Amino acid sequence: MKRHLKTMALLGGSLLSVMAFGPGGASAQTALSWVDGNPNRGARAETYEWFADELAKQSNGEVKVDFHWAGALLKWSATTVGVGSGSADVGTIVAAYNPKELTGYSIGDLPLANSDIWVGMRAIYELATTHPALQKMWDDLNLVYLTNVTTGAVQLLCKNTHVETTDDLKGLKIRAVGPYGQAFSDFGANVVRMEQPKVYSALDSGVVDCNMNYMTAIDALKQNEVAKKLTRLDWGQNLAFGVVMNKNSFNNLTPEQQKLVRDLSSEFIDVHAKASIEAYDKSFKAITEGADAVEVAKMTPEAQAKLEAQGMKYFDSWVERANDAGLPGQDIFDTYLKLVAKYEEIRDTKGYPWAPK
Repeated sequence: MKRHLKTMALLGGSLLSVMAFGPGGASAQTALSWVDGNPNRGARAETYEWFADELAKQSNGEVKVDFHWAGALLKWSATTVGVGSGSADVGTIVAAYNPKELTGYSIGDLPLANSDIWVGMRAIYELATTHPALQKMWDDLNLVYLTNVTTGAVQLLCKNTHVETTDDLKGLKIRAVGPYGQAFSDFGANVVRMEQPKVYSALDSGVVDCNMNYMTAIDALKQNEVAKKLTRLDWGQNLAFGVVMNKNSFNNLTPEQQKLVRDLSSEFIDVHAKASIEAYDKSFKAITEGADAVEVAKMTPEAQAKLEAQGMKYFDSWVERANDAGLPGQDIFDTYLKLVAKYEEIRDTKGYPWAPK
């Protein structure tokens, strides 16, 4: 015979606990609500499902995850505060949508020359889990930082035009975020802020001409159905894109469960990086073949260098913005660059974890 206690919210969080009684006695089952702004498609969703499956398996069914996709419970812009306040237990956050709350974390969106997915993810993960200023930021937001994802390199998908020179940017209505968007704006583009799930209809109707996006996201969101001109920039990557947990919900886990969550969060970096690298090639093939194929072009080398140089100008302004927010901007920046170099060396000498030299 089994008897289930009434579901309740614990300590301001939405952590759900059910006590199951059976022949062996009582065991608590915890259900964590996990919110994400995108649909349940693509490599990111698949690796989230891996995390959830491993959590359930390795906790002997004591901890499970209930996903809420496509902004059904919390929109992108509301996830940071929403998870901190307990509207959900776990959520995917994007610093570009909460620049004030996530100033320290937004360093991951700077357009560094490095676009290696594994190197970038490992560097920002170590920064976010060890730097005192970022640890205080998570505490102040009532969050526990779990892990990181990446967008992959920045691309530019347009409805009717390729962008082959910086002059081509002038007058275009481009949905973009962060310093990448600022660089587009510097060359005369009209930058629009908009969450990705809304971009499909905006491209279709002409509300925007182009969208700053990433190969796997273009594929997952089927934006190639309504926009046919891809300018392949392969420019940097957005890494201020992570997974956080409500601190009360985390503290309500047993010490063994907390360690399991931490261990899986680190392992997730390698799993997601491998899947993302593989998905990049798969998505490029998917959007360049068949009835909804896009036409691919590149910027001229001179124009690409000019665009990237413009992006570099925002490094100093990020440090100033972090300092203004009471953070040690230069120290965070210097630490991040050292971590990027650290993981580049590991990659070069040892290879990737799934493909050692």
